Amino acid sequence: MKRKLVRRLSIALISLTLLTVLIFEMTVWAPRRLSVDIATLSDPLVPASFENVRILFFSDIHYNKFMDRDRFFSIVNRINQLDPDIVLFGGDLFDHPSVEYPSTEIQNELISLLSAIRAPLGKYAVFGNHDLESPRTRQMTANVLSAGGFELLVNQNIPIYNKGEEYIRLIGLDSQLLGSPDVEAAYQGISENEFVITLSHTPDITDALPASTRWVLAGHSHGGQIRLPIINEIYTVPFARKYVSGQHTVNGIRLNITNGIGTTRWDIRLLADPQVHLYTLMSGR
Repeated sequence: MKRKLVRRLSIALISLTLLTVLIFEMTVWAPRRLSVDIATLSDPLVPASFENVRILFFSDIHYNKFMDRDRFFSIVNRINQLDPDIVLFGGDLFDHPSVEYPSTEIQNELISLLSAIRAPLGKYAVFGNHDLESPRTRQMTANVLSAGGFELLVNQNIPIYNKGEEYIRLIGLDSQLLGSPDVEAAYQGISENEFVITLSHTPDITDALPASTRWVLAGHSHGGQIRLPIINEIYTVPFARKYVSGQHTVNGIRLNITNGIGTTRWDIRLLADPQVHLYTLMSGR
């Protein structure tokens, strides 16, 4: 009888310990444990002058709810330590800004942090759905990004130069959710001989992109934010249901989806750590 009681108490204690560790993992450790994905992208269309150029991609800050100054400051420092040449941001600057509109002080705080990110060949961004919750939040987001040194691309493309006349082409699409993506306008004037990067908040739009796209970078899904072994993500969001996380090949197009760095609804992550990505371009010749 005594032995059975000891066994039951031991099982209860182990179960309680495991549950406590799981709760801490989901609510304290995982949301703040930044993962850095480092990879090489080799493509024969990459110009010689872009050999070894580093592109840093991050998305979904969701500032002013769970993401605060101290938390984002450490991420900015990590980004600068990676020494990128180009920085791309995939949208969702603030978390539900139409519900809790950021004060001028909070806006200036984020502008200061964004301004601290260094990228000699430029910093570029697209809108996410949270940025587009109202005309007021759209304009505020545009202002904060601009003041932070980011060029906002909405259904348009621009060349990025490095040491001469050679360039790569960057396309920025509006968010499928709450936005109005215009693929035809965004790809106007694109040549098949250009190395084309498409930045989109939502990943599922990749199915509708032309073959001239070599590479798509997207966010929005948070990698599911909460994933379970075998079952994977327990909840997906519109326009990130077909492609939720990781790398995919879609009609010959490389698609990379980030988990993002922030959280929404709950400050919880499981098996979907916050991410930034550093890609080194190679010509593949």
